[in-house]
Parts: sequence; C-alpha cells; structure tokens
Amino acid sequence: MKNALSKKQVLEMVPLSWSTIDRLEQAGEFPPRFYITDRRCAWNGDQIEEWLDKRQANSPAEFTGKKPPVEQRVFRPVSSAAA
Repeated sequence: MKNALSKKQVLEMVPLSWSTIDRLEQAGEFPPRFYITDRRCAWNGDQIEEWLDKRQANSPAEFTGKKPPVEQRVFRPVSSAAA
C-alpha cells in the first residue's frame, strides 16, 4: 500500500527546513514528489523512510562538519570557563 505524505507530513518526518528539502530534491538527492491533482503534490512515505534509513546508515560516528566560531559571538559570548 502506498503512503502518500503531504508537505506538512514530510516536514514533521524529516528534521530539515523546507528550502533544504527542496534543494536536495532538485539535486536528485531526495525522493521526488508526485502530483495527485493539478495543485496537490505528495511524496511516497516508503521512499522517504528509505532515504532516512540510508542517511542514518551512512552517518559518521562523530560530527565532521564545520563548527561555527562561537568564541567570536557578540550577543551570547562563550566564557573561557565553559570552553
């Protein structure tokens, strides 16, 4: 049985912003939407779950991304004792 998800349901299921999901979809890195009517689109829930499973399986054990320079904060400076 197909599980058609609305945009709202996709946003509840995937912890990313809509602009990030849209960018990934346009790059072919996120399951594509399909159109139910002229104005209504949906996503296949099974494909979304498979995509999340692949992301989890390929996730590194530790964060390897770029960390922001928190020591340069102006509004919420980091104290030297907490660092």
